[in-house]
Amino acid sequence: MTTTTTTTTIPHEIRCIEGHRIVQAELLKRAPGLYLYELPADIDRDGPCRWRLGHHSGSLLAAFRTPDAARRTAEAIGTWTDWALHIDTLRERLLGDHRHQDALDQLLRHIEKAGGHLENCAWYGPYGC
Repeated sequence: MTTTTTTTTIPHEIRCIEGHRIVQAELLKRAPGLYLYELPADIDRDGPCRWRLGHHSGSLLAAFRTPDAARRTAEAIGTWTDWALHIDTLRERLLGDHRHQDALDQLLRHIEKAGGHLENCAWYGPYGC
């Protein structure tokens, strides 16, 4: 018997330097509120990390070379917080007064372990990603 996994995609508005764009994004069941999408070809043109893990608000969380790396990260951080919250609520709850620095460090470790990083490749370190 073959099991098939259904992937649900929806139009999703992202924010980037080039402006707001609509992409097809995968809804991540293990991390409700986070979406997986591939960048349009004209954004971060030379960057090898075309796949993004983003918040439902359109904000970027992390960039990855493969969709599988982004999915692994989403599974690792899915229960870390309520990703369905409004982005301002998340920022205040998690970043206000650096209340949860240990948790933020753990989030970064999960992202980096999967091969991801926080910014577009053009802005990521002196050598790119």
